Amino acid sequence: MKENQIEKYCQFIRVIMERINSHFDDQKEYIKCREGCSLCCQNGEYPCSELEFEFLKIGFMSLEHNIQKIIVEKVEKLKQQQVLCNNGEKFIYECPFLIDNKCSVYKFRMIICRTFGLSYFTLADKQKGSNIIKVPFCCMQNGLNYSEVYDVEKNTFSNEKFKKGNFKKEPMAYNLSNDFLMEKFGKEIMDIDFGEIKPLIDWL
Repeated sequence: MKENQIEKYCQFIRVIMERINSHFDDQKEYIKCREGCSLCCQNGEYPCSELEFEFLKIGFMSLEHNIQKIIVEKVEKLKQQQVLCNNGEKFIYECPFLIDNKCSVYKFRMIICRTFGLSYFTLADKQKGSNIIKVPFCCMQNGLNYSEVYDVEKNTFSNEKFKKGNFKKEPMAYNLSNDFLMEKFGKEIMDIDFGEIKPLIDWL
């Protein structure tokens, strides 16, 4: 991965974080994310591009040796578990960079980590042009982000719950998918080569 791609990626992160932070601020009535809450880091696949992984490695190398050692040990255990669980299904695991319920490489975290917590929409039927709203699943299951205004049965925001909750701003879904941020914005606009995308554990 060329050095100039890392430089472009840093610029890309600065730009998208302005948008992401503004969305979090706009939806702060529904957001329960707090330091120490790590539900989103405890069970996942964590899709990661080659470029993101190169950036993660920079963060890893900046850590104290004892923290690096803990992470390496966690990765080794996960690799063993992955082999044992290799039954064709997705391998779900705790992120090895999670130390004491905090991200040890927070400033270098992946795009999926930066957007998680917000609701977003995905194109469900390209011919009809219809969208499906998706909310952070682990937050919903634990009564956190958007749980007060989301109708699980209908898979959409509930206008009735919104009115009953006396919220000031309506819950919103944003175009924050990895496909959009990487392909449409990063690649087409900023000429960034993210490389292959695969689960984080497969890069380690």
